[in-house]
Amino acid sequence: MVNGKNMNRKTNNMLSKETATSLKAEIKKYSDTFNVADTQKYIKEVISEVSNDFIKNWLDKNMNSVVKEAVKEELQHIAKEGMKKK
Repeated sequence: MVNGKNMNRKTNNMLSKETATSLKAEIKKYSDTFNVADTQKYIKEVISEVSNDFIKNWLDKNMNSVVKEAVKEELQHIAKEGMKKK
């Protein structure tokens, strides 16, 4: 049987309430056929792998511009502070 309370706590930050409820219902449908613990472990592994790939791709594509923008903003802030002191 799916432990809804435990699943909701673990998916709270990752999935919307509606998605978590829907996922729980789908897993529950097949709980008599499949080992729910194994199914939950498999889903967690798949989500982790997909998330890691997504994050890596996003970082590879965007990190350079994010860092450049952050450094630029900080240098501008430092320059403004230096101008105020003169």
